[in-house]
Amino acid sequence: MADGFDLQVVTPDRLLVDTSAQALVLRTTEGDMTVLDGHTSLVAALVPWVVRVDPVDGEPVRLAVHGGFLQVDTGPQEDAEPPGSLATRVTLLSSIAELAEEIDVDRARRAKQDAEERVGQGRTAPGGEGAEVEESEARAAADLARAELRLAAAEAQS
Repeated sequence: MADGFDLQVVTPDRLLVDTSAQALVLRTTEGDMTVLDGHTSLVAALVPWVVRVDPVDGEPVRLAVHGGFLQVDTGPQEDAEPPGSLATRVTLLSSIAELAEEIDVDRARRAKQDAEERVGQGRTAPGGEGAEVEESEARAAADLARAELRLAAAEAQS
């Protein structure tokens, strides 16, 4: 395991992480998981969570991952010594993921405060129609969850 495994964290906008990792700690729809070199091959759906990457060299990296998918491929390594050695390649795909160190904490706090103020407003708004109120509530709750995740990732990284 000295070399670790190849890890990439990818969003539609950019490649966030491309490293050799010792461990990847995350949460799937099936529960918490730690991926290590030699992990069994799998595909899993991710839930929003603060993901931790432990690179072979350097300090742990944390990311706010707002869902997505994980793919772990463990199979024969080309030109391996000794022949038949296995290599683990891990790809985490997310439509929204942020490096904790890049999160604007003040902006995330403002977004959290705004979302908290909006949660529950639809129930008391005069003339609010049922479907509109539910949609407004759902949007506010999602915004609040996203802001809380961003803040948790930023705090975990510091």
